[in-house]
Amino acid sequence: MRALVALALANARYWPTVAPVVHAQLHRWEQHAQAIPDRGLRSLALGKLDHERFNAEVAATLATLAPRAYRKTTVEAIVALEVMYDYLDGLTEQPSEDPLTNGRQLFQAFSDAITVDPHSDRNYYRYHTVAQDGGYLGALANTVRTGLLTLPASNATAQTAQAAAARCAEAQTRANAVTMLGNTQLEVWAKRQAKTTGLHWREFTAGAVASVLSVHALIAASANPRTTTDQAAAIDRAYLSISALSTMLDSLIDREQDASTGTSWLLERYSGHDILALDLVHAAAVAASHARRLPHGPHHLMTLTGVVAYYTSAAAARDESAEPVVLAIQQQLQPLLTPTLAVMRTWRLAKQLRRRPTHSAPNATTSRPDISAYRRPQTPAVRYLAIITDGNRRWARAHGLPISDGHQAGADTLNARIHDAAELGVEQLTVYSFSTENWRRPPHEVHTLLSMLAHRIASETPQLHHHGVRMRFIGRRHGITTELAQQLAWAEQLTAHNDGITLFIALNYGARAEILDAARRFHGTTEQEFRACLYAPDMHDPQLLIRTGGERRLSNYLLWQSANSELVFRDELWPDFTRTALNDSIAEYRARQRRLLAERQHPRRLTHLESPVILVRRTIRDSGDRRTLLQ
Repeated sequence: MRALVALALANARYWPTVAPVVHAQLHRWEQHAQAIPDRGLRSLALGKLDHERFNAEVAATLATLAPRAYRKTTVEAIVALEVMYDYLDGLTEQPSEDPLTNGRQLFQAFSDAITVDPHSDRNYYRYHTVAQDGGYLGALANTVRTGLLTLPASNATAQTAQAAAARCAEAQTRANAVTMLGNTQLEVWAKRQAKTTGLHWREFTAGAVASVLSVHALIAASANPRTTTDQAAAIDRAYLSISALSTMLDSLIDREQDASTGTSWLLERYSGHDILALDLVHAAAVAASHARRLPHGPHHLMTLTGVVAYYTSAAAARDESAEPVVLAIQQQLQPLLTPTLAVMRTWRLAKQLRRRPTHSAPNATTSRPDISAYRRPQTPAVRYLAIITDGNRRWARAHGLPISDGHQAGADTLNARIHDAAELGVEQLTVYSFSTENWRRPPHEVHTLLSMLAHRIASETPQLHHHGVRMRFIGRRHGITTELAQQLAWAEQLTAHNDGITLFIALNYGARAEILDAARRFHGTTEQEFRACLYAPDMHDPQLLIRTGGERRLSNYLLWQSANSELVFRDELWPDFTRTALNDSIAEYRARQRRLLAERQHPRRLTHLESPVILVRRTIRDSGDRRTLLQ
C-alpha cells in the first residue's frame, strides 16, 4: 500500500514540476549538439538524444524526492549526467587502437562532473580520433557539477558518488572493449571488485555498467539536507543491485539483438537460463531488501518495480526462452509489481497506437505531409533509379576518421540526394545500405553500422514522412534484430500512404538470396508471376543504376531487376557524391538513350567488310562503362 501511495505521489510531482524541466533540458542539449563542429560527433550526440531520451525522463523521476526548492536544479543535473552517459557509451563503442585507455580518458568527463575541483584543462578526446565537439562534453560536466554544488547535502554524498561514477566508468569502458579485447579483462576486474559487495561477480558487472542510476539517486539525495554519509552509502548499495537487475533484464530481453551484433557479453557468462533466473531472483531480493531500509523506502521500491515492469512488459519478454525467467522475477516482487506492471503495459499500448498512421479525409490539411520541397518536373529523365552507395569506409580512412564517421557521412549524403532525386522527377529510388555480405565484416563495425541505421531510421523517418516520402525496406527481416525489424515496420506503416518519391532501402539484402527466397514461393510459369514473389513486386526495374567508389561490378545487387538497366560507374566515394555528380550520371544516361533512339530510327547498314565479330567489338567499345562487365 505504501508503495502505491509513493507511486501516486511521484506522479503528482513529476508531471507539473519535473517533466517540463526535463523537456526543456533535452531541448537545450539538442541545440548544443547541433552546434558540434564535427559531423560524426554531432550525428552521434543527436542520435543519442533522440533515441534514448526516455533514459533521462525515467532517471528524472528520482528528483520527485527532492524538496521543491531544489527540484529544478536536481533535474538539470540528472538530465545532463544521463545525456553525458549515453553519449560516452556511444563514443566508447567505436573502434579504437587502445579501447581501455581511450575509454578511461573519455569517461573522465563523467567523473569530473561530480568532482568539486577537476582538472580544468583536461583533454577528454586525447586518445580519440576526433576531438571537435564544440565544448559539448565540458558543458555537460559543468552543468552537473554546478548543480551539485548548490545542493545542501552534496558534501555528504560526494565520496560515495565519486566512487560510483568511477565504478560505472571503468565497467562501461571494459564492457564496450569486449568486442576488441574479449571478455577476460572484464571478468578478471569484476571478480576483484565484487568481493566487498556481497554480489556474485556477474551481478556486480551488470550493476556496475549501469551505475549511472546510483549516481542519479545520490544527486537526488543531495537535495535533502538530512542526508548523511551512511545513508549515501546505503543508497549506493541498493541502486547497485537495482542497476544489476536492469542490465540483466535488458540482456535477457534484447538477447537476439546482442547476439547478432556481438555484444552479448553478459549472457555469454551464463551456462543456461536457469542460472540467469537464479541470479535475477537473487538480485531482486537483495535490491528489495536494501530499498526497504532506505529513507523513503516505498519510493525506492517503486523505482525497483518500475525497472522490472519496463522490461517484463516488452513483447520480447513473452518469448519462449525468456518467459520462464520473467515469470520467476515477477513472482519474486509480487504484489508490489502488479500496479506498476499494469501502468507500463498501458503506456506501451498507447505508444503503439501513437505510432499508427492516421488516415485523414482527402480535404484535410493539418496532417497531410508537405511535399513542396520534393516536387517533380513534368518530364523527368529518369523515373526509376538505383544506387550502390560504395566508398564510406575508404572515405573515412582517407580523412583519418573512424569507419563509423564514414557511414554517418554517407547517410548525410543520402539525405541530400533523396531531395535532389525527387526534384529531378525520380519516382522510385533504391539504395544499398547493408548487404548479406556485410555480416562478414568485424563484429564491432557491424554493430556500429546497424546501430547507426537504427538511430537514423528513428530520427529521420518523421522528417521524410513530413516531405511525403514513402519508405520501403527490402531484404531478409529474420536475419536482423527484433527491435530493428519493428523500426522498419513502423517506418513503412507511417509513410505507407505518402505519394511523393518512394525510397527503397536494401537492408540485409542480397540479390541471390532474394531470387532463392522467391523461388521457394514460386508456383507459376511466367516472369510476372515470379516477380510477384520478389521482396518488392511493386518496384519498377531501374532505368539507371549508379555505382560510386570506382568499382565496376554489381556486388549481388538487384540482379533480377537490373537485367536491362543502364549502368554508370563513378569514381567519387559515396560521401563525395554531389548533386552535380547525380546530374552528370543522368546526363550520361540521356545521351545513351538519344544514341539508342537514333540508331533505331536510322540503323546503319553493315558493309561487306564488317563481320559480326567486328560489330560486336565496336558495340563493346561504344558502350562506355559496360565494357568492363564483358571482360
